[in-house]
Amino acid sequence: MRVGRSRTQSFIIFIKRGLKRRARKRKLVVDHEMKEVLERLIAESECDYVFTSPQDSAKPLGPWVLEEQMAQRRKKIKTHPDAGLHALRHTFLTEAGEYTDPFTLQYVAGHDNIKTTMRYVHPRKDAVHKLFVRRGELERPEAGAECKKSVQNPVQWEMPSEADMTKLLSTCNLQSAEVVELADTPS
Repeated sequence: MRVGRSRTQSFIIFIKRGLKRRARKRKLVVDHEMKEVLERLIAESECDYVFTSPQDSAKPLGPWVLEEQMAQRRKKIKTHPDAGLHALRHTFLTEAGEYTDPFTLQYVAGHDNIKTTMRYVHPRKDAVHKLFVRRGELERPEAGAECKKSVQNPVQWEMPSEADMTKLLSTCNLQSAEVVELADTPS
């Protein structure tokens, strides 16, 4: 991981390795406060890792150290047994999902597949309401122009009569077909 400066007052973290091969290299933006925390951890580290063992800064942080510490805190403050570090990933991606698109969330989380990301996002009851409130507050591009018919496709404003449709199809040597709505199928 390397910390670089962006054009704004935020900073970029270059992640070189991750859990999955395709999600290893990515850039994440952090604020000044997080940059200072990471720089302090890097300065204190006596190995190639940012997060080191609490007992020996020359060794990387063990795989279960944080979970063990979290379990001790849970017992002390009597929280829900599922309130762990991994739950924070779910919380972060759910909250970030209100401000960005699913593919950006996938990138930030380092997921190889969008389906994995979608398992982390848990929409809240008011999220849909907020979406349409925000959408309603946006300035509409057609607000300045007066338009009496559909802006997107004025040709299809009115459906042709059955007689006109039959005449059109016979002129083109086409036969009418029934329109069938296709349902999404699981992949």
